[in-house]
Amino acid sequence: MTSESDTSREAARAALSEASAQASRVRRTDLQFRLILVGLALAYVAAGALVGLVRVPWTGAAVLLILLATLVGGVGLMWRMRAFSRSGPRNFGLAVAAFTWWNAAVVGVSVASGWWAPHQLSFHFTVSAAVAAIPLLVAALLIGRGR
Repeated sequence: MTSESDTSREAARAALSEASAQASRVRRTDLQFRLILVGLALAYVAAGALVGLVRVPWTGAAVLLILLATLVGGVGLMWRMRAFSRSGPRNFGLAVAAFTWWNAAVVGVSVASGWWAPHQLSFHFTVSAAVAAIPLLVAALLIGRGR
């Protein structure tokens, strides 16, 4: 015969197990923010490579297509997210803000130093785009850690 105490302990264990499983699912869903950040970094570097290395009339249209595809892919991934942690969207927003500030600094230094001067090689723009994408990649590595 089981006592009421044993029954409540078993119910508590089952509840803790279920809560742990749900938390694990939420953390896995948060990892989709990683995919979005990596996609943004890849799109930014690809656009920088097109502008810096390819000199054809349709470069602008190709860059626009890359950015549009990235937007649609990112929104599609976010749309599929049914549950996420409290820190997931905050960390994602902080990563995008860090990228924005870092990108502004990279652009400012590139212009002020003459790295982007008309007489410079065109691949300088591509290098600057790769450097500007660093915060997105670092954030993608860090998101979901610390648990």
